[in-house]
Amino acid sequence: MADYRKLKDLVAGDTLDENILLPALEEIAMAPRMRALQQKGRFEALPIFKGCAAIIEAGVVSYYRENYISAYLTLVPVVEGVILRWLGYSGQGGKPSFKQVKRFIANSYRRQPCPGNPLFHEIYVTVADKLLTEHLFKPSGDGEAHANFNRHLAAHLLNDSQFGTKENCVRLCLLLDVMSELYIYEMYCQDPRFYLSGEEVQLKCEAYIQASMDRAGFCTPERKLLIKKNANKAMETDASKAGVANG
Repeated sequence: MADYRKLKDLVAGDTLDENILLPALEEIAMAPRMRALQQKGRFEALPIFKGCAAIIEAGVVSYYRENYISAYLTLVPVVEGVILRWLGYSGQGGKPSFKQVKRFIANSYRRQPCPGNPLFHEIYVTVADKLLTEHLFKPSGDGEAHANFNRHLAAHLLNDSQFGTKENCVRLCLLLDVMSELYIYEMYCQDPRFYLSGEEVQLKCEAYIQASMDRAGFCTPERKLLIKKNANKAMETDASKAGVANG
């Protein structure tokens, strides 16, 4: 409830500042204990996520080590993979169209007109559908996605835009979390997180904390090779934009 009240206060004003809201969401969603609960109680337990669980964990570990490029590129295909499994596609026969995948979340009410927790179901469907159709799965010809949060851009490296950011990794994890919640609402299954032992969660949590602690050292390869390079590239991009504006 404390997390809920905090977020409620942040969105209570007339204007919604993502620069304030996203770090607050990150603090909640990316906490090692929360990620351990999601990994053990959702991704390793729910049928549509099981085949991607190790990939999700690899992305999360990369996130904790501040290797955001690897984290983003690892997690991006998981979203489509989970939806394809949800659609019942096993790799045999005709693959569902991109339109079917893109609109899958929005059509949740057709699959389950009486979902568990209808109020939250509607909210989560709206959020997930917006993230998918207007950003992550938005065709490149339809304009730019917010903050380069776009699968097509990452898959084809269409330009030099920075997509492998900390913020976009948080967005992907939040999207996967919401999808897992919707699956439970649709299937009326019990939340596996409630049946985890404290030891199971603690072991996973400690491993994530260790990965997070490792990044604090200045001798990590990520800090030596990636973070400084990304900062320099961002500075070059800003300088280039300024030059165009002045020109």
